[in-house]
Amino acid sequence: MSPNMSDSKKAGIFTTLVLALSLLAALTVRAMEVTSETFTAVLIFMSTPTIAALFMMLVVTRDGWSRAGWRRLGLARSRRRTWPLAGGASLMVSLVASAAVWASPLADLHVPSDAIDEIINFAINVALMSFTLVLGEELGWRGYLLPCLRRAGRNRALVAVGLVHAAWHMPLIFLTPIYHSDGNKLLVMPLFTGTVIAASFVFGYLRLGTGSVWPAVLAHSVHNAAWALLGAFTVTSHPVIVEEYLAGDNGVLVLLTTILAAWWVRHRLVSREGLVRVAAPVPALSSGGGPTN
Repeated sequence: MSPNMSDSKKAGIFTTLVLALSLLAALTVRAMEVTSETFTAVLIFMSTPTIAALFMMLVVTRDGWSRAGWRRLGLARSRRRTWPLAGGASLMVSLVASAAVWASPLADLHVPSDAIDEIINFAINVALMSFTLVLGEELGWRGYLLPCLRRAGRNRALVAVGLVHAAWHMPLIFLTPIYHSDGNKLLVMPLFTGTVIAASFVFGYLRLGTGSVWPAVLAHSVHNAAWALLGAFTVTSHPVIVEEYLAGDNGVLVLLTTILAAWWVRHRLVSREGLVRVAAPVPALSSGGGPTN
């Protein structure tokens, strides 16, 4: 209940709270006997990071009762000129991974008769998720938690956020059938964790390099929507291998392309002249690995 609580303590309390909420949300989804992804079930789960952040700001530290406290979340500025970079990098991750699968004997590219509708739905889904489901996640991860961990050093902070983000998914994966229920979990879990950590660098660089949470929200939404879009263009007799181990949400090809995307985003944000630098308490990117002043 202290407004002067250290950032590291805020991060620790937030992490404990959000992981407890994820367990409670997964148990709720399980009690509802949901067998596939429904908007209600996904909303219950994906809103938990925002709920945790709001509880921290309004109850624990009470810095949410001031404008300065809300500015910390990175909502005030859109940084629209970085949106093409954010969306393009995220889309290329899935597109390159899918193209590699299409070039293999395991799958083929098939243009469906309703291809235009699929693309329109993709754009609509990106817009809707950016203001609902994905925003519910990113306000917690890149809006609240990342700034709290920034003093530990940029790379350490990005890895830590990725690990918490990955751990947050585990109750949904192990306690419900609606997310990554196919495939051998001994293979899926390392790929999933590695991809989430790599994505933490992509989304985190966007957040730290712009001072805004919105580019990270857009990149996250594009990733989620692209998975479904490219699946509609893929025909395979080996769905588990293609969708769980190679491409899809976190296959090995997605992991590799996400690592490349993280390098590309960082390079563009650091080298691009005129990009607005980040004000404290979320310092701008630097060429080094530690905190910037």
